[in-house]
Amino acid sequence: MKVGVVGVGNIGGIIANRLVESKLFQPKEVFLSNRSTEKLKPFIERGYAITGTGEISKLCDIIFLCVKPQDSERMFEELGPAEDRILISTMTAVSIDRIERKTRAKRIVRIMPNVPAMIGEGLVGACRSSHVDDETWQTCLRILSCLGTVVEVKEEQMEAVTALSGSAPAFFFVIVEALIDAGIRMGLSYEKSRLMVLETMAGSAKLLLKLENHPGEFRHVVTSPAGTTIEGIYRMEREGVRGALMKTIHETYLRALQLKKELNDQLGG
Repeated sequence: MKVGVVGVGNIGGIIANRLVESKLFQPKEVFLSNRSTEKLKPFIERGYAITGTGEISKLCDIIFLCVKPQDSERMFEELGPAEDRILISTMTAVSIDRIERKTRAKRIVRIMPNVPAMIGEGLVGACRSSHVDDETWQTCLRILSCLGTVVEVKEEQMEAVTALSGSAPAFFFVIVEALIDAGIRMGLSYEKSRLMVLETMAGSAKLLLKLENHPGEFRHVVTSPAGTTIEGIYRMEREGVRGALMKTIHETYLRALQLKKELNDQLGG
């Protein structure tokens, strides 16, 4: 089996790296194309197969479409017909129906990975066309697992995935930075503050994943009557932290919907 990646920008580059780092494929089995030859140089040095987009359509069984949505029309023209291929698209707002009309492919999967996929610890929201049978889907899941955990959703939920998972790492990084700064303000070094924040967050997430309790249950385990934690939670509630986070995600979601509409208007539906 050969796999192709069209577009090796941020997401495409991560996917190309993970396909090999996870040992699913050898570099010579991963075919890459990109408009900028400069971005291909690191992959050439590591033995990846470099070719044109049209050749990828002829050579590869599975093809990742990782160009920017606004570049999709040019990419479709270069790719040509891909009836017998499995197409996995990272293109925001470019629908399965549009990909099918432009490529004549039937087996199409849309994905939204997030940045922890860089180390194989990402969350990948995915939806599939009705022509992707269970056997094909299992093949896709095996390959996508190199990026992290895959969660299947309906196509109309992809904008929600963008807000809650795709954009959310940036929000976490802001929160982490604020907590580290709080530690520095209290006299801890940056290094110790950073380690304490990251290990506490990672451990808390693992606890929730392993035991599957509602977060509120563990919050009450930590919270003692008239103690320090309840004082901090009271302050968070007074500052509207919970509402601010919910609003942040929702407004990100609304922006994703707006961008989808703008792109569809630009491309003509």
